[in-house]
Amino acid sequence: MVVFGKQVVLHMLKNHPNTLQEIYLAKDIDPKTFSLFKAIKSPIVRLDFKKAQAMARGGNHQGFLAKVIPPVLSDLATLKTYDRLLVLCGLSDVGNVGALFRSVAALGFEGVVIDRPLPYEGLVRASLGALYGVPFCVCPHLLDAICELKGAGVVCYGAHLKGEDVRRVAFAPRLAVFLGAEGEGLASRIVKKMDGLLHICMQQATDSLNVSVAGAIIMDRARK
Repeated sequence: MVVFGKQVVLHMLKNHPNTLQEIYLAKDIDPKTFSLFKAIKSPIVRLDFKKAQAMARGGNHQGFLAKVIPPVLSDLATLKTYDRLLVLCGLSDVGNVGALFRSVAALGFEGVVIDRPLPYEGLVRASLGALYGVPFCVCPHLLDAICELKGAGVVCYGAHLKGEDVRRVAFAPRLAVFLGAEGEGLASRIVKKMDGLLHICMQQATDSLNVSVAGAIIMDRARK
């Protein structure tokens, strides 16, 4: 699996060096950074621009690419023992999902449940490597997952336009926040299974937020 982009590769170098199998450089870099790459003892390969573009599939690699070990999936049996989970229902935009992984890591949530597999390469890049630091699992049957979470004492909150103002919610000590895809929101069958519904009150004429922004706001409120 190949990831690319200066910030992504440097984040992996700093936080998950054991995942780097090969480093590919398509530009000259400063001696200090090069010495950091050499220190992990992974092969360093020089690439010309055309080869780098092919490996990045036309993406903006900024001269930095790396072959990495794919992240390891967790399972629901493990995640349901945690106190703060994010559950993504129907989200398919890699940029939004990656941004939410970054927010999970930054805001003290402990794991993510997604209902469909997504390309790891894109998620690693969009999450700036947070995919390696946040346990996550794939559960296609979310109704079953909700039952398991509740059975483990996890209180389930869903983001919904008709929910309670998130600023006034007294969150349970152990919780899972459910987010639906932009436009569709949470499916009605999932909404019916929620212990509580949450809404972010907004000013002006705007009636919705990008799902990654909304998720970060709710997670920040929940940790208080």
